[in-house]
Amino acid sequence: MSPKDVVRSYHEALWRDGDLGAVERFWAPDAKVHMTGFEGTAVDVVHEDVTRYFGAFTNIDTSIEDLLGDGDKVALRWATAGDHVGPYGDVPASGKRITMRGVDVFRVEGERIVECWSMWDGLDVYDQFGLLPEGLA
Repeated sequence: MSPKDVVRSYHEALWRDGDLGAVERFWAPDAKVHMTGFEGTAVDVVHEDVTRYFGAFTNIDTSIEDLLGDGDKVALRWATAGDHVGPYGDVPASGKRITMRGVDVFRVEGERIVECWSMWDGLDVYDQFGLLPEGLA
């Protein structure tokens, strides 16, 4: 599989199909992840992020908006939407349909993810929750 194929397969297995085992299958055990607000090994950080999301949202839809590859690096621009039915961090369930958007840049060796830089638009998400002053987002 090419690095782009690895990232596409991983994203679809985890976020579209809800297959938590995809984390162990696609991430190298010593991989590094750079994600604001999370500390630990990549596998632990990704599990924590996914568990938090899946505990707060149902009826999840995800899309790959762009998937660009250059050698061992792959940039994924994604959108994931779900019905907010449980607490998300300190935010209680709102019943709203929330769409998150972000960009992840992966580094792939062989068929395993070895590093990732993850950025998502938190300001837009908290605006959708209705937690920001009018006009801030």
